[in-house]
Amino acid sequence: MPASVSIIVPIYGTEAYIADCARSVLAQTWPYTEFIFVDDGSPDRAVEVLQGIIDKEFAALKSRIKLIRKPNGGLPQARKSGLDVATGDYIMHVDSDDWVDVDAAEKLARKAEETGADVVYFYLQKHKSGGRSHITRDPLYRSPRHYAHEILHFGHAHGYLCNKFMKRSLYRDDLFYPTVTMHEDIVLSSQILYYAAKAVLLPEPLYHYRRTNPNAQTRRSRRYRRAASARTYLDLYEFYRGKNPSPISAHEQYILNRCAWIGIRWDRSLLRERPYLKERASWWLRLLLR
Repeated sequence: MPASVSIIVPIYGTEAYIADCARSVLAQTWPYTEFIFVDDGSPDRAVEVLQGIIDKEFAALKSRIKLIRKPNGGLPQARKSGLDVATGDYIMHVDSDDWVDVDAAEKLARKAEETGADVVYFYLQKHKSGGRSHITRDPLYRSPRHYAHEILHFGHAHGYLCNKFMKRSLYRDDLFYPTVTMHEDIVLSSQILYYAAKAVLLPEPLYHYRRTNPNAQTRRSRRYRRAASARTYLDLYEFYRGKNPSPISAHEQYILNRCAWIGIRWDRSLLRERPYLKERASWWLRLLLR
């Protein structure tokens, strides 16, 4: 039986973009694909637009389409709701303001079958205003854990979930799903890669990332993004503290040092919220005052 695929699309506030996204997802050439749309309490007409496209253009696929409605809980929890009902051998994540090549699932499934990979990662094309774009590439890493290591070090590798085609069995029940919506992809992808046996690269830009959405989290202020990122990392640290095995055991000191610096430089409330950071912050201050 060929590898089956579940594509999960969380929806929130993307009425202007959902049509492009939905058409690219529902037009996939791989026939062993199910489509899971998660309405994360979207405040606009995005789900109504989606439903109209399904009814008028893709009615023949209705048996393979699932629409979940839930109160707003943020992107990580919306994705988890999709995972809870997914049945595919592999998972693809698509954000509802982006789009994918129509043969993406087919190319990825065939690559996974040919190589026996748990994870197939691929290039991502970022589209900016004025028709400008560039392709984001990761190299071929020597192992999934090496890839996870580079991701956890704050941007040495790309932690996107949307450019990683991963076995559903890797989404274990004991994974940490963040609640803060900033760098949540890094948290999930690094955990999943830690448990993967084999990851391979498909060097094609199959995913198209829209950089023109004014409501995207990446458009928030630098102070907000730095502080929110630190809280995501610290939640991850606290979840695994004292546990064995731990996907982040080799990274705990780096996480604490980096987050303490963010507390000093960008948001002092971090040091009040997480008292264990104060010693690290004192070390940074002594270093700076030398």
